Amino acid sequence: MLKLIFLSAFFTLILIMPLNARGTFKGQKIYLKECRTCHMGSKIFLNKYTLDEWEKALRSSDTLAYVHLSKNVKNVNSKDGTIKDSHSYFKSNKYKKQYHHLKNFIIEFVRKNDKNFYNQ
Repeated sequence: MLKLIFLSAFFTLILIMPLNARGTFKGQKIYLKECRTCHMGSKIFLNKYTLDEWEKALRSSDTLAYVHLSKNVKNVNSKDGTIKDSHSYFKSNKYKKQYHHLKNFIIEFVRKNDKNFYNQ
């Protein structure tokens, strides 16, 4: 009986772990597609703020959207000259559907880099 419980817990853990990794990977793809144009690479931009600051900024999808929508500039010129309409993205249902994955990626990325920073 104990072996059965152990095996059940083990296989459940194996099945759950990839779901978290998959969500983080989806968030990374979203960041690369939607955010990198203006904010550059994740290492450059995401490490500008602490984990606590990111958690506060990502408390809800409305908080992150507000930061972007409160800017007077609707069309943002990126470093490579690409013009991106950030307002239409943050007003869209696409953003609301993708928010959870984006948040997971940002939090995990910053958390991982914080650990690496303190282990040096």
